[in-house]
Amino acid sequence: MRTASDFDAYYVDADPWRISLKHSRDEVLRRSVAPFVAGKKVLELGCGEGHLTQALFWDAASVKGIDISGIAIGRAISKGLPNASFEKSDFLNVSFEGYGVIVAIECLYYLTPEEQEAFFAKVGREHRGKPLIISGPIIGSNEYRKYFTDVSLRETFARHGLSVLTSHNLNVYRRGILANFAAVFVRLPLGSGLLDYLPTGLIYQRLYAVA
Repeated sequence: MRTASDFDAYYVDADPWRISLKHSRDEVLRRSVAPFVAGKKVLELGCGEGHLTQALFWDAASVKGIDISGIAIGRAISKGLPNASFEKSDFLNVSFEGYGVIVAIECLYYLTPEEQEAFFAKVGREHRGKPLIISGPIIGSNEYRKYFTDVSLRETFARHGLSVLTSHNLNVYRRGILANFAAVFVRLPLGSGLLDYLPTGLIYQRLYAVA
């Protein structure tokens, strides 16, 4: 499921996933991407309404945001971000060439397995040797859809000649007493700095920078 009409239906109401309310997530993401994006020309895939464009990439030289939903792109444009432009498109159809960094936050799992392979092959052809930053759930699957696992992602990277530069845990998969305790602990002041020390089995989302 990745048609424009599908995503326009989600965006009938503004901020359908309450992205703008997840401040602790923004802090962890910003800390993870900052070394790669400052002063760079960034291509943001699946930019939605531009919340993460504003929260994460404010010090980039420029940002081009791509999303399949025209409603979301209209709201992103209305933010008037001085270093950003936005375009309604399927991101498999846009050129990846000429950007210092490509970022795909919480969007690749909407692609079919065949489209995911096409995406990474396109990165290899058009963005070789430069950072690609992606994030998403690494829990395998749940009642909503099939996601990635850490193992499957690393196998995909290797298959397309990409090496992991760094990875960072973003949040805890709150299933079980231990996971619930960890989720509360990392929300304490300075607690988010301990996320990367948690085992993979406790993690819901992880960010990877590869090249």
